[in-house]
Amino acid sequence: ATMKLLIKDIWAGLAPLPTALYMIGAATTVYCATAAELEGLGGMYFNNCCRCLPSQEAQGEATAAALWELSERLIQERIGRQSK
Repeated sequence: ATMKLLIKDIWAGLAPLPTALYMIGAATTVYCATAAELEGLGGMYFNNCCRCLPSQEAQGEATAAALWELSERLIQERIGRQSK
């Protein structure tokens, strides 16, 4: 319950920010989703609408395995809550 209140307070604090800030935050996602030059490509890392090399840690097998396990656990927790 405390986390929900914290998130609600954060969003309430962000509400007065100009729409332009939200647009800036979404720019890279929108670019990657709509850029014709990226058609058919995937598996790349972008930051500020520029292709970048991911960190060495992000490319590591151990990190990938840990992220996969975490994702599976979170999905199972979510599915478990919904089925009750």
